[in-house]
Amino acid sequence: MNKRGKYTTLNLEEKMKVLSRIEAGRSLKSVMDEFGISKSTFYDIKKNKKLILDFVLKQDMPLVGAEKRKRTTGAKYGDVDDAVYMWYQQKRSAGVPVRGVELQAAAERFAQCFGRTDFKASTGWLFRFRNRHAIGNRKVCGEQVLRSASENVEPFRQKLSMLIKEEKLCLAQLYSGDETDLFWKSMPENTQASRKDICLPGRKINKEQLSALLCANADGTHKLKSIIIGKSKLPRSVKEDTCTLPVIYKPSKDVWFTRESFSEWFFQNFIPEVKHFQVNVLRFHEEDVRALLLLDNSPVHPSTDSLTSEDGRIKCMFFPHDTSTLIQPMNQGVILSCKRLYRWKQLEESLVIFEESDDEQDKGEKGVSKIKIYNIKSAIFNWAKSWDEVKQITIANAWENLLYKKEPEYDLQGLEDGDYREILEKCGELETKLDDDRVWLNGDEEKGSPLKTKGGITKEVVQRAGAEEQTAEFKLSAIRKSLDYLLDFVDATPEFQRFHFTLKEMQQEIIKKQFQSRIHSRIGSFLKCRPHNIKDSFNMPSTSGCSK
Repeated sequence: MNKRGKYTTLNLEEKMKVLSRIEAGRSLKSVMDEFGISKSTFYDIKKNKKLILDFVLKQDMPLVGAEKRKRTTGAKYGDVDDAVYMWYQQKRSAGVPVRGVELQAAAERFAQCFGRTDFKASTGWLFRFRNRHAIGNRKVCGEQVLRSASENVEPFRQKLSMLIKEEKLCLAQLYSGDETDLFWKSMPENTQASRKDICLPGRKINKEQLSALLCANADGTHKLKSIIIGKSKLPRSVKEDTCTLPVIYKPSKDVWFTRESFSEWFFQNFIPEVKHFQVNVLRFHEEDVRALLLLDNSPVHPSTDSLTSEDGRIKCMFFPHDTSTLIQPMNQGVILSCKRLYRWKQLEESLVIFEESDDEQDKGEKGVSKIKIYNIKSAIFNWAKSWDEVKQITIANAWENLLYKKEPEYDLQGLEDGDYREILEKCGELETKLDDDRVWLNGDEEKGSPLKTKGGITKEVVQRAGAEEQTAEFKLSAIRKSLDYLLDFVDATPEFQRFHFTLKEMQQEIIKKQFQSRIHSRIGSFLKCRPHNIKDSFNMPSTSGCSK
């Protein structure tokens, strides 16, 4: 039984439960005692039954929306919000994934239609819109999956609360960690450098990728050194100084974490750093050192049994499947803030302030040259500095939803989309558009995929085989002719030049297939005019050998 109090505030999910008790014929006193509410609150809920039900059922995922909100007040610009949500639902029903940048662009279009000149589809607006309609910060997945995930949230909260009480943990002893992708060298489309870069063979300049792990405690007083996974070993200029790097760097061919690398980080870095912090900063006795690390239920994380310190005082706990976007604190603005800070530093080092006398050719060459100078060492130091600058209040607020069922405050002051637009314009980058900037800022918003399971690899191979059979129905010569025509069009049209590299890759693949099919046809005609067992006497060339 909850303690009755004058100032008890129920969220929408609890108000729905109150209404269900009323429908079931429960007495006024029993409902007041169960939910700890006053008589006036009881009658207010009963009076506003239709308003509450309409609002909750309108949400994309009613269970999630009701669980997180306490008020039925809508958005400041209700007409824009309704229009964007209707557009989103249409896209979702058609099975089309909708990214955050697309929601922002749609909002601005509708705001213009409604004459809302003071409306800004900022990152903060996007965050509130997603929370209002319980839209996860990821590609759209099945409603059944989200519904199942939302139903697992409250039992997990209760389990976590019991564990915190049993272990007598304070906020400083509660940790969360999460992995993310970082395209450390990417720049917005249509900058002077990117337009020049389109003409360069390979266009590798914007494809550099790293993976990073961020971990901090619930009150934001302890941020652990970030771990970075790169594709190759560090260059000589960095190798000599590896021990003093502000991050932990590990090379990996797949540029992602493995069970081995994560386990190594947990025992060699996480446990020692946590013990040092609690003994030397918090001044705890060694026997009082305890910690609980919350992680996604990912294939790259070993079991919770194996992620435990020798004395059993430092352990891990996994979030339920598919709940990361709902309650994982690092996904409630922490990783996003770090990436925004990193992009700011990257721009400061990578952009060129052009002279008025510079022509387009000079601007492009200067821009490409400047970006090439920006190396992995610069990226590592900028990432570490960005993580250091993430505010303590940002981390603390990110835990509000998980621990207290409160909607987290989202403060990106100075790091909104328009702020990056300003620095680009100051450097003479006038051709980039706000949508280009948003795609760049949120390009690595999705967390990278972990290593595929055997079943996943099998599925992918089957899908590829099916795709190859489907391609055979088309004439390769006709496809190549169309690609050649498209490439001519792209080269002659500046606004479409960003597609050059993709089309060129397709053209090269088609040429390979033409070459392979020509060899196969020659082999087929060769076999037709000989006895059926003649192939046993020859070492037949394979398809892979032909492509090489």
